Amino acid sequence: MLALLGQASISVATTDSAIPADLARHGWEAITFDGKRANTFQRCGEDCIAVETETSVSMIGRPVMTDLANMPVLSWEWKIDLPVVPSDLSSKGEDDRAVALYVTFPYDPEKASFSENLMRPVVELARGSDAPGRVISYVWGGFGERGQVVESPYFGGLNAMIVSRTQAAPVGEWVAERFDIIADHERVFGWTPKSAQHILISADSDDTQADNRAYVRKIVFGTR
Repeated sequence: MLALLGQASISVATTDSAIPADLARHGWEAITFDGKRANTFQRCGEDCIAVETETSVSMIGRPVMTDLANMPVLSWEWKIDLPVVPSDLSSKGEDDRAVALYVTFPYDPEKASFSENLMRPVVELARGSDAPGRVISYVWGGFGERGQVVESPYFGGLNAMIVSRTQAAPVGEWVAERFDIIADHERVFGWTPKSAQHILISADSDDTQADNRAYVRKIVFGTR
């Protein structure tokens, strides 16, 4: 499921050393990057995940397969312990963030570009037939304005970031989010998605060498 989420040197691990057993039991997988120190993930209560980042980067993900026609709105709550360190999401090597929530979408050969369709056999050989087609990530970082769309410096138009919170957001307080996934996908990619495929949580501090701790809870798809 990770073909569009990082550089070629990605590892997917479900061993106890990579992810706590209680997260694995709830369907979460650890996604690490070769040569990079991994974040620490743990449960922080019912439907709550804490991620500690310390000059590190990694993520966890699980399948959702949500019918967006009926449940197009994604809501969640999150908070961070320390102020966000400013970074530039649009630049390779400067795109750190305190926390981010990713939504992946199934590959659609009718909507994919010529190059996507051309490379699809290679993607599936490396990552499996369920590798996503497009990705949107909602980012809490020290960059931009709320709602701003930022093209991924690694994957261009295939992986878009939407600024959810910046350094102006409160620290140490739960902040509620609510995004219309269909509307965001239409705005970013130009067509209506039928379903969401995975949810992922990440933090990235390997470039700024910053420390932080974030919490994400109550991730729910619902009606408008």
